[in-house]
Amino acid sequence: MSVLSPSRCIALALAVALNTTACAQGPSSEKTEKEAAMTENPAESRTVDGYTYTTKPVEARIGPHRFAFPANYYDDQIGPAIGGGVGLTLMWPKLDAAPPGTRSTRSMSDHHRAISMSIDHVDAVPIGSLLQRRTSTESKTEDGSIERQDPRNRLDMRRPAPEQFGLTPYVIDEDRMAAYSKAYSDQRSGPPVRNPRYEDDWYIARSSGDTLSTFIKCDQPRNGSQGLEIKDGALVSDGADMVASCSHYFVDQADSLSVTLFYPSVLLKDWKSIEDAARNVLARCKVR
Repeated sequence: MSVLSPSRCIALALAVALNTTACAQGPSSEKTEKEAAMTENPAESRTVDGYTYTTKPVEARIGPHRFAFPANYYDDQIGPAIGGGVGLTLMWPKLDAAPPGTRSTRSMSDHHRAISMSIDHVDAVPIGSLLQRRTSTESKTEDGSIERQDPRNRLDMRRPAPEQFGLTPYVIDEDRMAAYSKAYSDQRSGPPVRNPRYEDDWYIARSSGDTLSTFIKCDQPRNGSQGLEIKDGALVSDGADMVASCSHYFVDQADSLSVTLFYPSVLLKDWKSIEDAARNVLARCKVR
C-alpha cells in the first residue's frame, strides 16, 4: 500500500519587496485570475534559452484541493511535475522563492540552501496517524517478525534526550539494541548489520495534546562535522566529504496533506521557521 505519491497565488510587487508573505491568497474565480495576471510585476521575470520564467500563479491539484503557487516556487520554476507531483523550493535564510529563471545558475552555496518541499495528499490511512506510522515499524515489517522489534526504527523503544532547538531528540537505547541483536542472531545466525550512517538522529515535537506534530530524522555527523557550516549568513563547506541532511515531516490535518522537507542538518536550528514558512505557503496559496 502506498500512502504517498512521488514527488502559483500571486506575488504583488510590494509583497516581494518587503518579504512579508510567501504568496497572496489564491485566485477564486476566472475574473480574479485575469485581474491578478495583469498586476504581475514585469520586473519579476527572466528569459532563459527562449523561455520566460515568471512569478505568475500556476495551478496545482493536490488530491481534491487546488493551489495557485507562483511559478518560481516550483522546483523547476515552471509548474507541477508531469503526472501531478508537487515539489516546491524555499531558499534559506528568507525562506521564500528564488528569483524566476535562476535555477540553472545556482552556485553550490545556493544549491545547499535550497530547501525542498514535497506535498502529497493522503487518503489511504487517517492523516492523524501518519507521523505515528513513520516512527514505528508496523507498516514496514511483517507481524511477528524479528525486524518489527528493531529499536532503531521505533520511537517507543528509543530514549528521550535533553531538548535541542525546541525538539526532543530520541536516541537509540543500547540496552534494547543489545537484546535485539541477540534475538536477531538467534533467528538469523548472525547479528544485524550496524552502520552509523544509516542510524539517523531522531527529533520530535508534540502538540499541546502530546500528539506527534513534527518528526525529523537527520544523518549523523561524520567525526563531528556536518559537511557545512554557517559563516556570515552563508553555507560553506566545513571540510567534510559528505553533507549531513535532514528529512522533516509534518501534516496538514485539515486538508489531509503530508509535507516532507529536505535540508542540510546544519539548518536544523531553524526547523520551526522552516515549517512555519511551508505552512504559510500552503495556507496563502490555496484556492478557496
